[in-house]
Amino acid sequence: MIRATSTRREFLRSSGTALTAGATGFVLFGCDRSHPEGLTTVDFLAILDPQGLTFAPELMGIAGGYFAERGLEVTLQQTRGSAPAIQTVVAGGAPLTRIEQVEGVIHLANRGVPITNVGTVIKESAIRFISSGRAPIREPRDFVGKLAGIASQGGSTEKTLDLMLANAGIDPASVERQVVGPGAGNFELVQRGDIGCYAVSIDVSKILERERDDIVILNPGEFTAASGQFYMVSNDGLVAHRETIRSYLDAVHAAIQFMADDAGFDQTIEILRQRYSFATLMDSEIAKASLAEYVEIWTGEGRDNVLRTVGDSWQRGYDELVQAGLAEGGHDPSAWFTNELVPSR
Repeated sequence: MIRATSTRREFLRSSGTALTAGATGFVLFGCDRSHPEGLTTVDFLAILDPQGLTFAPELMGIAGGYFAERGLEVTLQQTRGSAPAIQTVVAGGAPLTRIEQVEGVIHLANRGVPITNVGTVIKESAIRFISSGRAPIREPRDFVGKLAGIASQGGSTEKTLDLMLANAGIDPASVERQVVGPGAGNFELVQRGDIGCYAVSIDVSKILERERDDIVILNPGEFTAASGQFYMVSNDGLVAHRETIRSYLDAVHAAIQFMADDAGFDQTIEILRQRYSFATLMDSEIAKASLAEYVEIWTGEGRDNVLRTVGDSWQRGYDELVQAGLAEGGHDPSAWFTNELVPSR
């Protein structure tokens, strides 16, 4: 345990929030339940293990007290994949989830799923594909003839791969896939030639970049426009949980602004370590390098547009998916998002 300092106004008083698990996607459920201290209890349902900084805004929201200050008690729970999360939200079992733009637009355009984007938190891709310098994958055509490791079947990493391939004129079905965990240790599978590459988070890519001199990192954001992540609600849930969602987004916005202002990330890391302990956080060099890259993609369209969905960018993502044959054309994608709940500051 690191001694608390005056960081974040010494909020590191016990806020009563708890961490259990997290991931690259999640939903909130069980909102509006009473809490002994008068807080609204919000259970945070993640689709993968959260031991990384992909969800630093949420982790800082808890550890730094941003959720509690807005009357929310947020806990993290785990589920399996984005598909169950989306289904849970649409069925009314949860008010909010976070998914890739590529997934959301496909659901909206092809299936007419009644959902809305209420805030784009990741402006560019947070996925990285790792390969070996002996058989490097630096662009979409390099996937041909390789077995690609994906985080889950039909999930965001697979759909992102499909989009990259389609953009390059390659039939996505021609590239074989295998579900592979995102841990740094799985690079051994690449070295042995069992797989050609696999998908990891930014912070895991930083570990591999430091520890290995034979890795190649591909950022899908260099080859796709629809590579961001947004907070998704059902249309009914937007009405039922509007103020809870507004408070949640306000807390996330404040947490991002704090981290973006924290030059060197010393205060951010100290606050997070008061509550959490996982490999990429406890390694200061990796944590700082990862947070620097995450700040770039949280603020990629300007500090004034943190969490805001920029219409032109959203349209470009939709047009790209249509051109790639992954989404049906003829829709007005501006009807699928709102910035009404995003803080204006």
